[in-house]
Amino acid sequence: MARLCYGDMIKDGKFVINEKETQNIRGIFRNYLEGNSLIKSAELMGIKKNNSSVKRILTNKKYMGNENYPKIIDKESFDMAGQMIKDRAVAMGRVWKKREKEIEVPTEFLYEKGEVLPIDPFERARYQYSRIKVIDDE
Repeated sequence: MARLCYGDMIKDGKFVINEKETQNIRGIFRNYLEGNSLIKSAELMGIKKNNSSVKRILTNKKYMGNENYPKIIDKESFDMAGQMIKDRAVAMGRVWKKREKEIEVPTEFLYEKGEVLPIDPFERARYQYSRIKVIDDE
């Protein structure tokens, strides 16, 4: 038997659902939507998983069903869980906003040739970079 992801497997060339794991998936969604943490949602189902593993379950679109995979979770529950994950990340400061300000990068440089370069490659690089001067157009 080959495993595709939690809740399913391929047996004798056919797609097979593991009913116990399917019930666990539904339970994880239910527990999370009731306000439990990611890990606690799995623990309440008797499953020991880390945050990222539980999050992967809660964000796996395949569980809503497709042409090859039966529906385990309804779209409303899936969307609510996804929104809760986003809301909690924002509340905990785990979402960074993209900076909108453009960074100005100088495009013209002047390299002042130095004398004898240091032997140590790190010192040589530090010395050579110290010789670069930005040409200021202003």
